[in-house]
Amino acid sequence: MIKTFILVVSLWGYNGNAWVYTGNQMVLKEPMPKEQCETIAANWQKFEMNKYFRFSIECIEDIRKNI
Repeated sequence: MIKTFILVVSLWGYNGNAWVYTGNQMVLKEPMPKEQCETIAANWQKFEMNKYFRFSIECIEDIRKNI
């Protein structure tokens, strides 16, 4: 079975001690090969002006059973 990946953009907040996941994310619902996902992720440019929040752009293995 070929592994597929999905692109996930998540929001993280700094609580003064550590970066924590805020519970907010966007997911591109199109499974793709890892290389394609990494290419798409590399095309984003971040502008993070608030030192207490940041975005994470990652390629996560798609483990859904019903694709």
